[in-house]
Amino acid sequence: MHHFDYDSDDRELMTFLHDVCDAAADTLDEIRDWSMSGEREGQYSADVVVDDVVVDMLEAAGFTVLSEESGVHNLNWPIRDNSLLAVVDPIDGSTNASKGLPWYATSICVVDRDGMRAALVAEQSGSETRYEATRGNGAKCDGMKMRVTPCNDPATAVIGTNGIPPQPHGWWQFRTLGAAALDISLVAKGGLDGYVDYHSHGVWDYLAAILICREAGAAIGEVQNRDLLVVNPDDRRSPVVASSPELLENLIASARLHLH
Repeated sequence: MHHFDYDSDDRELMTFLHDVCDAAADTLDEIRDWSMSGEREGQYSADVVVDDVVVDMLEAAGFTVLSEESGVHNLNWPIRDNSLLAVVDPIDGSTNASKGLPWYATSICVVDRDGMRAALVAEQSGSETRYEATRGNGAKCDGMKMRVTPCNDPATAVIGTNGIPPQPHGWWQFRTLGAAALDISLVAKGGLDGYVDYHSHGVWDYLAAILICREAGAAIGEVQNRDLLVVNPDDRRSPVVASSPELLENLIASARLHLH
């Protein structure tokens, strides 16, 4: 087993993340039980099964892991040495998965002492679309480079949301799809012009997609201007992503009105 650290090659690192998501996909293919785990609110038994596989692989390769399902262990924060942290959601959109809705993913973001390093969001329902990025090297969808096409006019924008936006929202249309990692990655691809979180998410839900969008040229924010890179499993954030700075301002202003 390869052991990864700060000096590891980005391409080898990304290849390994794909291997982890392949293992998660193989495990998902075998799952028939979508009952609740009973261990914590909203957690499915399947979440725990896939988490075991993903966390074991990452830890064996030298990563410290922060997972939605199993928390974080032995993390010294901020990172000052050559270690790598993997922020993981083994099944983002598990309610969609439990209902057979084809919109859920495995999301992994690798963090080093300089910040977000590498990200992979792997759609797991059958399309197998994969969004990826490494810091400074741009973003890709299924191996093809992605760049946002700026949308400056909210009246022509299609916006992804977590939660119901206030009325009138002023956009052309909106979508609430239920898997933040995939929803936010759509902004990098151009499937959505922006995304705004009217509630909040854990860092594992959005961090990989945030790096992917940043590397695709998107504008990134948070409703209350808080740092999106957090390591306390109890911290929640409301990310906002847009294909242009102008649209980002509009989305943040809309979300702040919603808060009041």
